[in-house]
Amino acid sequence: MPAPKRGRMSTDDRREHLLAIGSQLLGQQPHGKVSIEEIAEAAGVSKGLLYHYFPTKKDFILASLARGQKQLGELLTAVPGLPAAMQIRDGLERFLVFVEEHEAAYSAIFRSRGGGDREIQAALDQGREERLEAVVDSMIGWDGAGAPLERTPQLETAMQGWFFFVEGAVLRWLDRRDLEREQLRQLLELALLGSLQAAAAIASTQPATPDAPAVQP
Repeated sequence: MPAPKRGRMSTDDRREHLLAIGSQLLGQQPHGKVSIEEIAEAAGVSKGLLYHYFPTKKDFILASLARGQKQLGELLTAVPGLPAAMQIRDGLERFLVFVEEHEAAYSAIFRSRGGGDREIQAALDQGREERLEAVVDSMIGWDGAGAPLERTPQLETAMQGWFFFVEGAVLRWLDRRDLEREQLRQLLELALLGSLQAAAAIASTQPATPDAPAVQP
């Protein structure tokens, strides 16, 4: 599709257009292999104009990551009135569709953990934390069986471990494709339920904090 004419786009629209085009390229190959020239050509702009919006390639990568993290966050946003179990199921399905559409970028970024770049790694960590918060918030009051679910250190630890499990399982799936997407979604959903049950079991056996000993005169 031809790029819109420059004069008809506002600054924000132009920036978003460049990020959208760049995200498409980054979804097809690792960011280390995508050049500024390729991005500019695909967007139908000069390299100089691209540098006007993004002074360096890293600036563009970080902006693209922020855009992708926002999209993922929107996929996980709780839907008012929808049961938590259905929210998790639908959210996982949307997440896997998104991953398939950005397979190369997902594999390159999460396998290399940002390629050793601290700023890129920090952006990935921040995005993970934001998605973790969104998922935990959507599940408060639910444990998969209707029992109350409270925010505890056990819950947050289990959820963080599940997030890393999801990343590893998805990377394997992208490499081998020996599971149907629906099977992977079910596996991730059941793993989440197991994590929640484990967190609840540990929290229920947590010993009460003993009273501080009396101070002897």
